[in-house]
Amino acid sequence: MKMMNYFPDEEHVLDFITSHKDRYSVSLVCKSWYKIESRSRQRVFIGNCYAIIPERLIARFSGLKSLILKGKPHFPLFTTMPSDWGGFVYPWIKVFSASRIGLEELRLKRMVVSDEILELLSKSFANFKSLVLVSCEGFSTDGLAAVAANCRFLRELDVEENEVDDLAGDWLSYFPESCTSLVFLKFGCLNGDFDLGDLERLVPRSPNLKSLSLGRSVHLETLQELLMRAPQLVDLGIGNYVHDPSSEAFKKLKHAIQRCKSIKSLSGLVLVSAGCPKLNSLLYFCRQMTNAALITVAKNCLNFIRFRLWILPGCSKPDPVTNQPFDEGFGAIIQSCKRLKKLSLSGLLTDQVFLYIGMYA
Repeated sequence: MKMMNYFPDEEHVLDFITSHKDRYSVSLVCKSWYKIESRSRQRVFIGNCYAIIPERLIARFSGLKSLILKGKPHFPLFTTMPSDWGGFVYPWIKVFSASRIGLEELRLKRMVVSDEILELLSKSFANFKSLVLVSCEGFSTDGLAAVAANCRFLRELDVEENEVDDLAGDWLSYFPESCTSLVFLKFGCLNGDFDLGDLERLVPRSPNLKSLSLGRSVHLETLQELLMRAPQLVDLGIGNYVHDPSSEAFKKLKHAIQRCKSIKSLSGLVLVSAGCPKLNSLLYFCRQMTNAALITVAKNCLNFIRFRLWILPGCSKPDPVTNQPFDEGFGAIIQSCKRLKKLSLSGLLTDQVFLYIGMYA
């Protein structure tokens, strides 16, 4: 009887293994499985962009469609690193664009990205569908305009947590009329002006849109109109508002939100505190905060045991409205939350906040 040195349909079996760690373990079993795993792998995670060269990655995983790539170390180490440390995505996109790789998804974290690279990316891969950038730098809305214009099947564009230069205020207009595939659109880091008409036209023609995050406040009437046209939203990120609950615009907005039966996530922290008075632990990452918001949160949630707030990037930002330090905001948390045991501070602070800690904590 002849012995088989392989398992029948083993290539199909490997398709059910999705964990990066498990697939790596499988590739070590034998040469046959190594080759099969290499051919069938479509998703790759690289925790250090210098751990492997792009040419080697392509040589092993010829069927690559999705790549997660990380560059610089975690943000607390930024101050100890030179500004020209590296983490450039340029070599990767240059090699990929010259190959036959059918890249569809790219997720970058703490890397240097340029507008030229985003344009090259958008023109090199016909079926590109997803771009997620986290804590990246070096690009502007001109690059986003190129992605919007050239990626015809784009499902996801997430630039929520980045340093982006607002240049093209009309970048949303670059989405062609034929673009109906958007599911995730998140540009909460952009505080510059954009044409609300472009957004109002884009949302209705995106029937599968589940997540929408805006960078600045829009008029309540505009927000209400967007919600009426996209009741399928699950995640909604909106700007800050000073509103009159008794106003007609607010009542209409409330009615529009009630129609959105699928919403599970709603950003701006004040709304969460108002709806969750028994909240006792909070870890919150944001790009800007105000003293007024912190004072309101302190009034709404008196049961905080742990309160941790990180304002990114950098930890010395003042209140964007008053340009004052966050002494009064954190002071309100300290004075109101009598059960507080753990407090993490961020933003611009003076000795006054430590006086509050000594007096009330």
